[in-house]
Amino acid sequence: MACILVVEDEPIVGMQLQESLEAMGHRVPAIIDSGDEVLSATLAHKPDLILMDIKLRSFIDGVDAASRLKLVCDVPVIYLTAYPSKGSQDRAMGTKPAAYLVKPINDKTLKEQIEKALRGGSAICEDP
Repeated sequence: MACILVVEDEPIVGMQLQESLEAMGHRVPAIIDSGDEVLSATLAHKPDLILMDIKLRSFIDGVDAASRLKLVCDVPVIYLTAYPSKGSQDRAMGTKPAAYLVKPINDKTLKEQIEKALRGGSAICEDP
């Protein structure tokens, strides 16, 4: 069972992800809806993995949040997006994510990518 932080600004999508993850046996300590809250939530919950929506309704989008997070925490990130574009994907891939998935995502694909990301190693977070 892994601890997975969900960063998603659409409440219904966040709840659907939480239900899917919990059905897979994972724990979801929080659903964060802002890129501004990612670092503090990660330090508080110490997740094994983060599911990060790229487009967020905050000043900081998911890619910027992941870039900032990598300065203090080596936690794998799986990006989720409903708006794929070459520019967005290039920016995301620059942060070396565990995966880049286009919504809607079926549970089988999500489970496979989570398992792959978790096999990649443990997350190490340090307070700044």
